[in-house]
Amino acid sequence: MTNATVLVGWRQRWNRSLLQFLGRRVRSSVEVEDLAQEIYLRLLRAPDLLQVRNPQAYLMRVAGHVVAEWRREYPPTETLGTEEGDAVVDECLPELTVDAKLSEQRLNQQLARMSPMMRAVVLLRLRDEHSYKQIAQELDLTLRQVRRYLARGYEQLRAVLDE
Repeated sequence: MTNATVLVGWRQRWNRSLLQFLGRRVRSSVEVEDLAQEIYLRLLRAPDLLQVRNPQAYLMRVAGHVVAEWRREYPPTETLGTEEGDAVVDECLPELTVDAKLSEQRLNQQLARMSPMMRAVVLLRLRDEHSYKQIAQELDLTLRQVRRYLARGYEQLRAVLDE
């Protein structure tokens, strides 16, 4: 199987996530499409994509590098406030806004289905950006328990996003 064949599958499965990722970091839909194309071209040149253990994470890591290079090469000429920048992205990419809202609803539903302890651990990590140690101290857990709750919680959230 060639890299091109592998990339077709990746694109079908994670292109929406990639575009959302880029849409949050870039103000123009044209730039989002250009950067997505650059990412796929770079992946085509990779040695063997079949050897990648976590394809979605690899795709997003490459995307992060491409965005960082793009920002260094083309710094913004004007700074927009957060609300103005969000409005520009919303106007340019309405389908991404709808997808993001649907994903957020599904994630919130999944969070509500989690056990109270798992939900607390996941929210402290993702929303409040606590370290594992801080979470363990705050909830009177061991680091191992925190890791387990997070691994299971992340797995459940990923499954919801992959639907």
